[in-house]
Formats: sequence, C-alpha cells, structure tokens
Amino acid sequence: KDDSTRGSAGRSTGLTRSVLVVAETAFALVLLVAAGLLLKSFLRLQNVDPGFGTDNVLTAQISLPMARYPDAAARRAFWIRLTEAARGLPGVTSAGLTTNVPFNGNVSSGSYSIVGYTPGPSEAAPHGRQEVVGADYFAAMRIPLIEGRFFNDGDTADSPPVVVVDQFLANKYFAKRSALGQQIRRGGPDSPPMTIVGVAGTINSIDLGQPVTKERVYRPATQQPPGAMALVLKTGLDPQTLVSQVRASVRAIDPEQPLADVRTMDQWVSRSLELRRAPAVLLALFGSVALVLSAIGIYGVLAFSVAQRGREFGIRQALGADRKSILTLVLKQGLLTAGVGIVIGLVGSAIAARFMQTMLFGVGRHDPAIFAGVTLALFAVAAAACYTPARRATRGDPMFALRDA
Repeated sequence: KDDSTRGSAGRSTGLTRSVLVVAETAFALVLLVAAGLLLKSFLRLQNVDPGFGTDNVLTAQISLPMARYPDAAARRAFWIRLTEAARGLPGVTSAGLTTNVPFNGNVSSGSYSIVGYTPGPSEAAPHGRQEVVGADYFAAMRIPLIEGRFFNDGDTADSPPVVVVDQFLANKYFAKRSALGQQIRRGGPDSPPMTIVGVAGTINSIDLGQPVTKERVYRPATQQPPGAMALVLKTGLDPQTLVSQVRASVRAIDPEQPLADVRTMDQWVSRSLELRRAPAVLLALFGSVALVLSAIGIYGVLAFSVAQRGREFGIRQALGADRKSILTLVLKQGLLTAGVGIVIGLVGSAIAARFMQTMLFGVGRHDPAIFAGVTLALFAVAAAACYTPARRATRGDPMFALRDA
C-alpha cells in the first residue's frame, strides 16, 4: 500500500506506455490484414488464365520508317522476310506478328458494323478491340481456334477481305447462328465488307483483375500491312537467348532498323501486375515493422513493470505465492494489453477493408483465413514478448523484498 501511494507518477507513466503499445498493436494488425488481403489477391491474379500462353514467348516491337517503306507492298515484303528468318532461328517453333502485344499498354479499338444487323434504339453500335496479325500469331500465342480457320497464305492483297473474331463477339452477336460467313465493315456503308472465316478464343490482354468487356476483331497483315508491328516468337528455349539472333536477323534485312520493347510475355504480364504488387509489398513491409515495434513495446512495458514491482513480487512469494501464479499474473497483464490492441485492430481492419474492395480480386474483404491468421500470428508474437519479463518476475528473492519492506 505504501508503494502504491508513492508510485502514482510511475503508474501514470506505465499507463501511457500501455496505451502506446495498444496503438502499435492495433496499427500492426490493420497493416498486416491489408497486406494479407492484397497478397492473396495478387496470388489469385497470377493464376488467372488470360486465354493465351505466356511461357517461352519473346516479343520485339518494330516500327518501319515511311521514308524507306512508303507503300503497302514494301511493308508486306519486310514482314514476310522477317517471319521467314525468325522461323529459322534455333528453338523457334512459331513466329507471328501483331499490332498489339498483350499488356503493353496500347489499346486499339474502334466502331464497326455487321452486315444485316441494325442495333436497337437503346443499343450502342458495335465497338471492339481491333488488331492486325500476321504469320503464325495464333500458334505462337496458343490462342485456340473455336470455329473455322485462321489466316493462311491464300489471304492475299488480291483476295476478298477476311477477318477472325473472338468468341466474345460471336456469343454477343451470333449466339443463335454461326459467325462463319457473316460480314462486318469498318467505316461507312461503302467500305468493303470483310468475311468472318474463323472464331478464336477470347483473351484478356489489358487487366487480369477485370473481366473482358470488349470483343476483338483480327485482320490479316497480308491484306493490310501496317507500318509498326511486334514480332512474337514461341520457343522451346529460354527466350532471352534469342534476343541477339533476332537483332541480327533484322539487321540482315535492314541494317538501319532498330528493335524496341524486347521483352518476354511473362515480363509483360508481370509489368501489368506491378500496380497491384507494389501496395501489397509496401503494406507487408510496414506491417512487419509495426509488428516488431509492437513486440518491442510489449516487452518494454512488461520489463519496466516487473522492475517497478520487484518488491511486490518478492512479498507475494514470501506470503505463499508460487512462481506459477507470479508468471500468470505478469503474462495476464501483457496479453491483456495485446488483446485490447488486437480487438481495436480487428475493428480498424474491417473498416479499412471496405475501402480496399476495388483493389481485391477473388478475395472477400472479410476473408476469414487472413483475419484469423494475422490475429493468431500477432497474438503469438505478443505472448513471446511477454514470456521473458514474466520469467524474470519469478526469479526474485523474497528475502530482499522483506529486508526492504
């Protein structure tokens, strides 16, 4: 009783420290739960099937200058020579061309019309992704053929215009009939119709965290050769080992023609997920730091309390208290402090998760595994931080306490 009268300032200081530890614990839990939700969401995104193959695929962007390639014939000749040279490289199984590498950030889209189809009064005109591809692009990307055929050598500049559409378009406009043989136009009613010769699988090339909302129309590079395309190579080797050989093949055709954006498809996918990866990593880092600070705080508060209450523990032992009861007394104090912080942190995490809903994919904002796992981990760390000061409290000699009493 005498100690409690004289130690009011010390008790006030201890209370302040306990409040700080509660705040540290709550903050650590909020950060770790948020990091856990984002990391789980990120792992789910990595397992999403984009509709095409990403392994062992090399891409390289090539832009032909108008001064050296002023007409369609010159551009067509360059692309044909390039794909023929690429097919001969060691390990290359398929070589293709495209104006739009998936996840490179460039999106080409536009309106079109379907011959014989008139949109309803409240229905928007057809609008979708439009892409020019060449050579064995579908094989290189392993985009499946659903119906019909892909482009072949018979699709020349002198043959009737043809297109390949994706399954999204076929399901949207030709759900009750085959899309093969139907015709679409780009531009006004006087533009030449293009006949659908094939239906390809739907791909997600923009954001794996969002569903596909636009159809896709593929046109052959042999009929409309653009000035800029990307070479796409499917290999049985490490794609990076082909970079120097691809550069040499391009130089052999045109010594002044550079390459740009030489990346593997896995690198493009990883780049597209960077905006989701960075917050998860940062929150995990900050949460780990907060967890360490919380453990240090719990340890420090209990160690300070044990040092202040040394005489009390000695007197308790002299009056008959065993070491187990002293250990329980100190552990109860530390775990109570951590428990209050955990409860506050759970409430804060539930609130924070509401604002993270748009950043999550395939994970509920109140995912029980994340909340339970983080809570148990934090409680285990708090218990470990409590144990050393609690053991120290049981080692006091009651004789010293009785002499000082």
